[in-house]
Amino acid sequence: MTSREWAIELVERQLLAAEAARSWPAMVVIGVERHALGWLISCQSPEYARTGLSRDALAGHGPFLVDALDGSLHMVHAQFCDGDREWEDQYRQKVRGDLPPRELDARVRQLTDLGRRGDAFRAVRRAPGGLSPADALRFVDAIASGSAPPADLVYRLPQPDTRYPAISTYSGPNPEPADWWPVRQASRPPGA
Repeated sequence: MTSREWAIELVERQLLAAEAARSWPAMVVIGVERHALGWLISCQSPEYARTGLSRDALAGHGPFLVDALDGSLHMVHAQFCDGDREWEDQYRQKVRGDLPPRELDARVRQLTDLGRRGDAFRAVRRAPGGLSPADALRFVDAIASGSAPPADLVYRLPQPDTRYPAISTYSGPNPEPADWWPVRQASRPPGA
């Protein structure tokens, strides 16, 4: 589990590197929120952090997400932060590889569980991809047995959209060093 302090450290390092490369204006951390996927860290201009006035705010960027499992660093783009959680699904798919089942797989599983193999077969035959009767039967048999459908058949079916515009990844796994926390505490001034 990535600690709050390590998550902030990773974001601050990214902000400093981006500022040094002049790819972003100066920003500071202004908020940290625990999230099911990790830590959401909001950043803003130093002026906004001091004044709280909207005229001093930077626009167009969303929060960073530091993954709870591996410390990888990502940004959630601002246009996806309007209350819906589409970005969470995109994150789970892009970063964690949690792909939802294809609708056809789910439908075939549902029909075969109800004992309606003929309807499942017809659903596969009607699906885009033009599977032959023999291939449709192989597909249904695989799903009914609890296996994944054969790869040669899946390849011929329409593929899910794998664009993930809500998430940008800045760094891969950043495991928290075992000795990092004591060093951080020792470097803080008394009372901090």
